[in-house]
Amino acid sequence: MATVVVSRSTKESTLSRSVLEKIVNYVCAEENREILGKLSIAFISLDEIRALKKEFFHQNIDTDVISFFYGTEEPDEVWGEIIICPEKAREYAHTYGTKYENEQKLLLIHGLLHLLGYDDSDADKKRIMETRQNNLLEQFLITEKRERLVTSAQKAQHFAYAPYSLFPVGAALETCDGKVIQGGNIENASLGLSVCAERVALFKAVSMGYATFTRLAVVSSGQDYCLPCGACRQVLYEFAPYLEIVAARHDGDYQIYTLDELLPHPFQFKPEKGE
Repeated sequence: MATVVVSRSTKESTLSRSVLEKIVNYVCAEENREILGKLSIAFISLDEIRALKKEFFHQNIDTDVISFFYGTEEPDEVWGEIIICPEKAREYAHTYGTKYENEQKLLLIHGLLHLLGYDDSDADKKRIMETRQNNLLEQFLITEKRERLVTSAQKAQHFAYAPYSLFPVGAALETCDGKVIQGGNIENASLGLSVCAERVALFKAVSMGYATFTRLAVVSSGQDYCLPCGACRQVLYEFAPYLEIVAARHDGDYQIYTLDELLPHPFQFKPEKGE
């Protein structure tokens, strides 16, 4: 894991150290690269970054991010430096209707790609770099959603009612508009009337007026990845045939499946048309 050193000289809100580290480690893993020295990340004001642009690049213009590559492999020395102007990120968020924090994430990824050897000095190189940074941001945001969903499922697991199996399961179902509905398995003395966590979450969501879903996280206290049972797969298929299934273990690690992959031949009721 990269060692990230963070400094801030701006009054703007900025990304936390933990988020910065996650992004840096994610990009390095995707690029199959390793940072052996320290990575310095600084958030500074518009006036400060303009002064740096003038001093080091002889351009008296506003800019959003600057990277300096030093290349040392000594663990205690700075390998590279990324300087971000959050004021420009806020400007972009207002202009493009995006989230302020996501614009900061994109600037960080852009600066890091420069340090990893990407160049945007001509139109072709710029296109390649922009495509790569946009794809990395998109995939990182999806990873964040999956991790938050697993955390939500872990919380739901605490409210499961499983006195007979002693196997509490938590589920978190994400709607198409980003709402997360939780559910835990609810057992019954008759056993056959027990309901799985996935169906509890789904039934709760449908009863609240939701009918379209993007992904479902499921977690148990077991060592293996927790997958929906056949009955849950069939019920879920009714509403979201291509639902993403985030099958997690108790430690939060997970694997990704799609519902149609887990249930390739679902039962489908097709009433005959009358004459």
